Amino acid sequence: MKKYIISIMLMAAAAFGFSSCEDYPDAFVLADGVPTVHYVRYAGSDVYIDRAYMGEIVCIVGDNMCSVHDVFFNEHPAVLNTSYMTEHTIIVQVPGQISQKVTDKIYLVAGNGSVVEVPFRVMMPAPQIKSMSCEFQKPGTDVTVYGNYFKEPMTLTFEDGAGVEVTSFKSVSMTEVTFTIPEDAKPGRIKISTESGLARSPFTYMDASGMLFDFDDDGDAALATNAANCWHAREIKTDDTAIDGNYLQLGDGSTTLNATADWNDGLYAFEYWCGTWDTPQNITSGAGIALFNLADFSDYKNMALKFEMCIPASNPWMAGAMQIAFQPVSQVTVSGNAIDGFDAVAGANAGAFNGDNGLGDWGRALYRPWVSTGSYDTAGKWVTVTVPMSDFTYNKDGAGATKQFSSAQDFASLTMFVVGGGVAGKECAPVIKIDNIRAVPAK
Repeated sequence: MKKYIISIMLMAAAAFGFSSCEDYPDAFVLADGVPTVHYVRYAGSDVYIDRAYMGEIVCIVGDNMCSVHDVFFNEHPAVLNTSYMTEHTIIVQVPGQISQKVTDKIYLVAGNGSVVEVPFRVMMPAPQIKSMSCEFQKPGTDVTVYGNYFKEPMTLTFEDGAGVEVTSFKSVSMTEVTFTIPEDAKPGRIKISTESGLARSPFTYMDASGMLFDFDDDGDAALATNAANCWHAREIKTDDTAIDGNYLQLGDGSTTLNATADWNDGLYAFEYWCGTWDTPQNITSGAGIALFNLADFSDYKNMALKFEMCIPASNPWMAGAMQIAFQPVSQVTVSGNAIDGFDAVAGANAGAFNGDNGLGDWGRALYRPWVSTGSYDTAGKWVTVTVPMSDFTYNKDGAGATKQFSSAQDFASLTMFVVGGGVAGKECAPVIKIDNIRAVPAK
């Protein structure tokens, strides 16, 4: 190990240039000799330590510390800032990489190539779970959980009452765990346990608690499968690519979006306008139910819109934003007839969405995952998309909106339309499959 460290540092030293005191009187100057280490402590404490977690800031205390050219924790180099080096101290952050060659030592490499070893253990913090590749992935298929500080040995548990455990993994890195979902896994949170601690997922596997549209005729969500509650009757499909019964499809694989995704009436739009043709309109039950009567939006500031999405590699998405807008009954309903308890009721229109009648500055989210790479698809796999309600701050052109949500009743209707957004891409004919549109707590 010592030879390994020295060889790396000799190569680095050849390229390392220190400024002379003549040019910069206060500049760091590499001293001769080798360091002597007395102890290690936390940077903000006088408590001596012989171990620390990844990412923590420690202070190495001793003599002739200005002779140190590099510091390694196990085999990982720490970032040295000469502004935090004195004759007697070096303040440094413990590297955040998993060590493959664990020696439980700090190596201080002097400018002359000498190495001083200090016993010191680097500990991994408790695991953190952030997201799951697909929250509705079927049992028996593979899924990836994303987070940090994953390391075997570890146990993953579906906390559904039965406590189904996973102990065999397809792959494990510090930030990803891939495994096969057990056949008897049920809806619930996921728990990961390692020797460093325990983490519970901020999401719920197969969470149907805030389901708005599952496109299945099972009575537990709005359907919006025909023109009765919208202007554009979208195709509701089911086939061997489905993740959970029926799904909604935007695009047909041949109808193109131009580079700026100008208004393409029909194939790339999904609307659900609450209400009925009755007087007064019924928004409390049935096909025209207001979404705020279907899910609890009382804490909307701390919620997110989620859905599963599948885009085949043959038809990638390369232009346009998926503009997602919730709307109150004062902006749109099916008929415009009176609604008990509401003074202002609008009829069927696209005004709030496309900017007519002074309503174009209504906040919406702009989801456009293709922007960073120029093209986006999911390789035909289903993934979970999360859009926090805090992201509903844009107008239709991508600028900041002046009107945003102010109450739970602003969540009556929903539009999802791939159009515009203010960023140009490339002409494309994407196929975007969507299922399980739901409103759930963000954490």
